Amino acid sequence: MPTTYSHPIRFRPAPIQPFKPSKHYREYRKELETIDDILSCSGLDEFMLQQALNRRKEQSEDEKTYLWGIDGFINHVRSAFRISILRASCQLRSVRAMEISLGSNTLEQWFCFIPNFDQIKSPSKSSIDRDKRFFTGDDIQAAFRMLLQKASSSPENYDPLLESAMNAIGFEMPVDLLEVWYDGTCMATNIHFPTDWVQLGDCCKSLLKTIGTIRAHGIINRMPAGATAALLSELNQLLIAFGNARRRKDSKKLRKKILRDLKRFAGRCAHHASRHRELLVDCREEKTDLSEAQAALLIRNLDNILTQLPIIKKQAHDRIIGGRKIKADEKILSVYEPDIKVILRGKNGSEVEFGNQLMIGENRDGLITYYELFDDVKNDWGRLIGALEKTEQNIGQRLKLCVGDRGFSDAKTESQMEENHPDLTNHIFPKSTSLHNEKRKDPEFKASQKRRAQTEARIAILTNNYQQGRSLSKGIESQRMELDWVMLAHNLRVLARKRITEEQVRSREREKAA
Repeated sequence: MPTTYSHPIRFRPAPIQPFKPSKHYREYRKELETIDDILSCSGLDEFMLQQALNRRKEQSEDEKTYLWGIDGFINHVRSAFRISILRASCQLRSVRAMEISLGSNTLEQWFCFIPNFDQIKSPSKSSIDRDKRFFTGDDIQAAFRMLLQKASSSPENYDPLLESAMNAIGFEMPVDLLEVWYDGTCMATNIHFPTDWVQLGDCCKSLLKTIGTIRAHGIINRMPAGATAALLSELNQLLIAFGNARRRKDSKKLRKKILRDLKRFAGRCAHHASRHRELLVDCREEKTDLSEAQAALLIRNLDNILTQLPIIKKQAHDRIIGGRKIKADEKILSVYEPDIKVILRGKNGSEVEFGNQLMIGENRDGLITYYELFDDVKNDWGRLIGALEKTEQNIGQRLKLCVGDRGFSDAKTESQMEENHPDLTNHIFPKSTSLHNEKRKDPEFKASQKRRAQTEARIAILTNNYQQGRSLSKGIESQRMELDWVMLAHNLRVLARKRITEEQVRSREREKAA
């Protein structure tokens, strides 16, 4: 059986043009059309399709199984790739908002290969959510590297209409990727501030809500009058009382009393949860309409909370009643996000952050050439050598310039840089005052450090505009995949805007020449 398959692009009607489109619509349309052309010219569409076909081939028993429904599979792969890029570029739009937009916006239907000629076949929100996991992280990272290397390729294709040579994705001047500006930040997760009594309350709420779901599907065990609704009301009263206790004169004594009540309440919730779990395991087929996968999800949620609840109770007891401090690496910060860390950065307004360290590198044009989300905590200088090596793997070339703030400054690391990268110019801001005064005399160093302010803005764009301040994905692996899509979509938008600017400059030059 051949390793490739003939997969022509199906007919795509041009999107409807408004009679008098506004400026912002024209800009958005031009950007999407340019991104579409970049994806086609760079071969990213075909690359991702081939990756999906190769996986389908590996999972198929024979050629007949592989070819059965292949046309529909190809169309779905094309749409899934484009939908994931569009969603990431639109501030990780919710699946409900994407479902509505793809069902009504002809421009986005055209971009995402959604059929709308005779009838609109837009995806549901569940399909949109599955689309982001249709490809593996390795696929997206390979597409990220491929896009960078295509953007920096030399102009080899002569365009007779423009009377100049273009590179693979339509740039007259290749993108320079040999200069990199590094910086680090904290990728915040969507959790409550990790206060001990709030965590204990969250555990009880999760148990009660899961019990309510089990009871709604037919399994009922003895509970107080009002069942989960009454217990949730009682829990809210305890949490409100705890929050208001700090305003009282005897706040310390009162908080201890309420915490003891909260611990007893958590024990009751755990008892009810354990009993409902046992009944769900034993009587699922007889008494409920839940599938095996749905029941397994409920059981997994209960087990996650029940396993950590004794530790959360002890942690709250030690902190509030015992007055003892707990080491950061021994503390449970979230029962839902076990991989988050305490990050002390000393920033104004966020002295302490909870999440995972994210390090990025960008070139002079704002293209991301390196990114990595870590599950441990280290100083920036401890990650610099690895970042340089991975950046060179991404761009397929040797770097010429490295710029960073004083957090990357370390004598041992810089000597290792000189040894491994002898041709690399080091413009990292030094911690030594005397060395800093010496480097300030170099105008190129001053210009590099002045440009570094834009890297701070780039981080703000990625975290606030693309991820809305914090990651909504659960688990570090899911967050890494979300980050893969965000970085690919970000680079596509940067390249599209750069190419549009280049086209506008050429147009003005032709007008002057005429």
